[in-house]
Amino acid sequence: MRLASPDAAASEPARGDGRADGAGHIGGKGTGGRSVWPPTCDTWDDASSSRAATVCRCELSREQSSSGSELMRILFVSGVAEGGSARSTRELAERLAGRGHDVAILMQLPRAPRRRYMHKRAINLTVKLGTSPLAQPVARAAARIGSRPTRAADAGAVERWETILPENSLATVSASFRPDVVVASSVDRMSWRRMRSLLHEDATPSVLYVREQNAFGHLTISDAPPDLLVANAEVHAETAASLGYRAVTVPSLVSVDECLVDSSRERVLYVNPTPLYGLDIALNLAAARPDVPFAFAESARVDRDVWSALVARAALHPNIELRRFTPDPRRLYADARVLLAPYRTNGRPRVMLEAHANGIPVLGSGLPAVREAVGPGGLVVDPDEPVGAWAAALDRILEPSGYAEFVEAARRHARRPEVDPDAIAERFERALDDLLGSARHPVLPEG
Repeated sequence: MRLASPDAAASEPARGDGRADGAGHIGGKGTGGRSVWPPTCDTWDDASSSRAATVCRCELSREQSSSGSELMRILFVSGVAEGGSARSTRELAERLAGRGHDVAILMQLPRAPRRRYMHKRAINLTVKLGTSPLAQPVARAAARIGSRPTRAADAGAVERWETILPENSLATVSASFRPDVVVASSVDRMSWRRMRSLLHEDATPSVLYVREQNAFGHLTISDAPPDLLVANAEVHAETAASLGYRAVTVPSLVSVDECLVDSSRERVLYVNPTPLYGLDIALNLAAARPDVPFAFAESARVDRDVWSALVARAALHPNIELRRFTPDPRRLYADARVLLAPYRTNGRPRVMLEAHANGIPVLGSGLPAVREAVGPGGLVVDPDEPVGAWAAALDRILEPSGYAEFVEAARRHARRPEVDPDAIAERFERALDDLLGSARHPVLPEG
């Protein structure tokens, strides 16, 4: 095992329960249990709303974007600041800003672990106290933690805010930015419940962008559906339908220009070496093929203890090089010959499209979303297959007589219209425009 040198670069509480009524409609003030967008003047000018001083939007004539959609003020909320989801959020925000919209991002930073722990304990205590008079003071104290976000000075065309708890900072950012719509992705269940409740009370449309399988817990466990559900893979839209919700499919936006590199094609690259992303499979495959060099690279910075445990496990394999997080994707793919994606979670990470754009074939797991992303640009193996099946698939890709064919297939797959960044931005824009231009409907499928 080798260690590569590290990269040098380095409020108000939510109001209301935010639940749907018996008919599946998301409730709102003065609308008979159904919230309508745009709101009526009576609903909009509610003194309890943080947006009460804003002019009723029905009196305004809205300008149009470059594609003809009406201009919007869009606030993205990301539960991560590093990794593929965060990068796709930033790139989508920048594309929408380039189309004339006012766009901001509120990002959660992995800082202040003690304050986040205190917040979690306070929320748990609030639940345990139930109807006790002590519950409200504890809830107010929890809501003050992380309620003062930091505004980035060098954000460029997209306004950027940073916080340790987006649910507690949302009121502050909303009061300053005054969004027409809020789009959340990669947030945990507690954060989504509180944000959705606040947005519901303020009559601000909410959008949940499903990029990971565990996001469906917002619907099944939290029972907190958004006004618009967006999925980054067809299989996620199908899962939503099976749960009784309809979703618009919009793939994660990936600007591949920033990751293109002339790879030396020396190593099997494995990004995000964690149990959920098939660490056991990757380690077993490296052990089965000691003659093949591997690079295990962080997708985002992990805790010191997690990294130390990974170092100890990788030390048993001299053909594994560990690499710390780098914000430069070109460095990630600079020596990649094959991308290994043995995921045990049904997701569609952007690394597969980035690899394909560089002509790097992918060896992935056979889960539906992974299979959808790999397409003809590689091979898939069931994650529960023995390591021999993974080794055989890797040998097939690496075989000199067929490698060039895999390379060309990967490049073709990266050029398919479905993943064109401008097309994705326009599709997302139209979904938001449809939401704001009509009454808010539940995300339940018809029939």
